[in-house]
Amino acid sequence: MMKNQMNAPQSGEPLSIALLHKIIDLLDNLSKKNSPPDLLDNADLKQRYHLSDSSIYRLRQNEKIKYIKLGGRFYYSRQSIEDLLH
Repeated sequence: MMKNQMNAPQSGEPLSIALLHKIIDLLDNLSKKNSPPDLLDNADLKQRYHLSDSSIYRLRQNEKIKYIKLGGRFYYSRQSIEDLLH
């Protein structure tokens, strides 16, 4: 038995339409998995951009990067970081 069996089309729905819906769902899921997150935390900044804790702190204090604080953690706009570094 195949692992990736498709769901049977709904009653009255042609097979080609069911296939198209399945393909669209798969493409939507794939694009969501491959897109980078919009918010990054300190660990993400350190790993992706090779920034130190003190550099991140200075950028935050000097209002060079946009951030929000939730539950005691800082989150940064990915776009803000990329605009600053490029």
